[in-house]
Amino acid sequence: MAGNHPRKKRLYCDPPLPGNDDLRTALVSNSLVDRSKVIDQRVEAAVKVKTLALTSRNYDLQRENESLRLRCESLERSIRILKKEGNWTYRSPNVWLSWFGEQGHEEGHVFGVRRLIQSIEATTKDLRASRSAKVDVGGEEGSLILSNDVMDPHWEQLANAMLLSKRIKRMNLSNVQLNERTLQTIEASVRQKGITRFYLRRNKFLGGEGVQFAINVLKNNSSIKAFRWRDNSFPCTEHACQLIDAISEHPAIHLLDLSRSMNKGIIPTLPVKRLLYGLRTDTLKMLYLSNNNIKMNGDRCIPDVLSKNLPLEALFLEGNQFTDDDALHIAIALQSNTNLRYLDLDDNLLTKNGKSAMYLLSVLGLNRSDLSDLEPVWAANLNAVSEANHTCKIVGVSGPRNFMNRNNESAKWNRGRKLLSLLVKRHRRGPMIPHLESEFLENGMGLVPHVFSCINSYSVGCSERHCLSILFELVRDWRMHEIFQSRQM
Repeated sequence: MAGNHPRKKRLYCDPPLPGNDDLRTALVSNSLVDRSKVIDQRVEAAVKVKTLALTSRNYDLQRENESLRLRCESLERSIRILKKEGNWTYRSPNVWLSWFGEQGHEEGHVFGVRRLIQSIEATTKDLRASRSAKVDVGGEEGSLILSNDVMDPHWEQLANAMLLSKRIKRMNLSNVQLNERTLQTIEASVRQKGITRFYLRRNKFLGGEGVQFAINVLKNNSSIKAFRWRDNSFPCTEHACQLIDAISEHPAIHLLDLSRSMNKGIIPTLPVKRLLYGLRTDTLKMLYLSNNNIKMNGDRCIPDVLSKNLPLEALFLEGNQFTDDDALHIAIALQSNTNLRYLDLDDNLLTKNGKSAMYLLSVLGLNRSDLSDLEPVWAANLNAVSEANHTCKIVGVSGPRNFMNRNNESAKWNRGRKLLSLLVKRHRRGPMIPHLESEFLENGMGLVPHVFSCINSYSVGCSERHCLSILFELVRDWRMHEIFQSRQM
């Protein structure tokens, strides 16, 4: 058999080359090490993924367990109240209004207390009878009802009614001061009540109890879409950051009002940055930061957020300390923003030149870094105007005679009206053919009548009828110019 297979014989008989065994052993050893490393890496990655999944699941279970626990506590408390009350009637003791007068309160304050008690009683009865799902109580506009222990029985009756109610759509506590005990009683009564609007306005909380009350209500009502903390100054920057963290973690807020809340002893830049960089970008639509003494000092957090073109539709910044430099950076950010519909910069530190520069840059697309060398509106380039922002109405940067975007109109409509307004201003100053020749390439001059036609169609509904007649005159002048050019050739 060996003689019949010389190839095999040579294979088995030839001695191995020197060092082959050592090389083969080394290769096998290295291969095993590499495979072991790959296996270890894969196992480690799988363990990490599994650990993250289990951690997330554990967190969800903890939240669900906490939600069930709070629900059980509410049900137990409801049962105790129902057993205790029997046939319920509004039995809170009368508050002797003369007592407020004896304490030195003015007649107007006594009248406000009477109105507050009537409001609490009426709301309580409506909740008990399921005639309403809204809690809207507080003092009269312009007057603050201070906290007093004699009011506790009335607040307790209201809290019991809220606890027994199946759902509360809105909770509005305005122009009334509540002590910590009352706040805790109300908070325990509105857990998981499906609140959609939660308003706290001018409550003059004595300390951090108001912030903690708001945090707890937000935490236990994931359905809240509108939250107002207005005319309530934070006790300190730390409390402001705590409430902002709770807002940032909330899954559904689309309207947030923090006006007049950072005036006393607060460094507003830190809470504002924490708010803007931490908010859920898929829900917030309207943000009020008015009258908060905000001074950015070169920080770019607001322009950074606007340049990302988030779903934010309205931003209220009036009554702060924004400068010309801040306004210009905001204007640059608006060039890439198509979602913001309303921006209020009124009553800030903008100079006349700063306002003009922001208007020219954001609305007309004129980029001028030197505020001392601003071009007039009529000198704007049609191409620059066409590429400017057409969605955002900016309050506080232009006069009544200048065109401003309308936030209730489409970008297409605003662009057409804007171009028409520019052509009208040019026409009033004299011949505008030289402007058009500088804006259109030589091969594109024939498109000018079509551009006029498009502007006319976009401007349907124009209240200034003379603008349309001027547009027709522009088209006529352009045709005469074409005839003159053809004769010259």
